[in-house]
Amino acid sequence: MSTLSSLQQSLYTSLTELGLSHAEAELYLLSLHLGPQPLTTLARDLQIARPNIYKLIRALETHALAKFSQRKKYSQKFMVESPAVVLEQLRAKRKQLDATDNALAATLPDLLAQYHQGATPTKVKVLTDEEQYLRLYYRTLEEAQGATEWFGAAHEFIGFVSWEREREWIRRRIEKGISIKALLLPSETAAGFIKDDAREMRETRVLREAAPFLSAFQLFANKVVFWQPRTPLAVVLEDEYIAGMMRSIFYQLWEGAGRKI
Repeated sequence: MSTLSSLQQSLYTSLTELGLSHAEAELYLLSLHLGPQPLTTLARDLQIARPNIYKLIRALETHALAKFSQRKKYSQKFMVESPAVVLEQLRAKRKQLDATDNALAATLPDLLAQYHQGATPTKVKVLTDEEQYLRLYYRTLEEAQGATEWFGAAHEFIGFVSWEREREWIRRRIEKGISIKALLLPSETAAGFIKDDAREMRETRVLREAAPFLSAFQLFANKVVFWQPRTPLAVVLEDEYIAGMMRSIFYQLWEGAGRKI
């Protein structure tokens, strides 16, 4: 079975995702295609020695995709379990992975708090795709250690991401118990944020003396994200020392800012 159809390829991918080797997946596909067959036929079509067929069968049984050894004689014809069993196992595995992913995401802020960069080199990512840009914005909530800081032109940023996505981000942030300090340029958006600060776990201040600009930066964990919504462009710096410097700059400006527009 050197050439797989699109249907077989989809099933082959699922089998390998369940941990089957290439040879084991090949046996499953061949058996499914031919139906119940003697082992000699399967060995011939796969071009392997008959003893190796038994090894592959035992592997399929380990994955609960065959029950051949439970029969009275090994000379009986072999047939794999239904593809429905493959789908059931795949869904169970993905459900388990989702649970593991959620558990890790919940503990990630605490784990990052224990992380020390040391001599590890700075990591830099540049994102120019809109979908990646938005995905990164939501991902900041997975790594924020109970708080995040944001400085810049909120009206420009929200004009790009949309109020619908911004409200969803706020909802998720509140749900995760993450507070935010927002240091913004004067705008109606800033005034609206101040009005809802208490309800939305936010403290907003306005930097009235700053010359106008369109970008922003956000601090969370050991990362800094520079947001430029016009292109769009996002630059992610993972470096505890640079993050520490930017946080110091943020709070210096924060202390000098007021709340009035």
